[in-house]
Amino acid sequence: MVQKIIMCLLFVFIMSGCARNVEPTVENINKIFSSQDFTFEFHKTDGACESLSFRNDYLVYKSNKPTIRREITYEEVLLINDFIQKLVNLHSGELNPEVSPHYIIKNTAYKTVITPDQEDFYFKALIKTLKLK
Repeated sequence: MVQKIIMCLLFVFIMSGCARNVEPTVENINKIFSSQDFTFEFHKTDGACESLSFRNDYLVYKSNKPTIRREITYEEVLLINDFIQKLVNLHSGELNPEVSPHYIIKNTAYKTVITPDQEDFYFKALIKTLKLK
């Protein structure tokens, strides 16, 4: 009996640590943004991943190069929000994220996958505009 209780508690603990998958809608993305502690990942078809993480007023950029951490400006927040809004508008439910480039926006509570019908170079342009490369 004690083992069953421990197993149940362990299961609840593990499940509470997982982010809930939600559809890539403006409302769901705004839920993620409202935490002010979230990550925006770009997954390439070759398996490589680059990410922008946000915590309060800081931005952390991770790639295959050294990690960059710095304060983020209001103008940069607007630029990133605009970029993500365009991604949501270009999301295609017909593309498979396992074989197509895709974006993941997540925090500890929610996670959404956006598979836009667009080329990879737009993310590179965003990173360049943010002066992270």
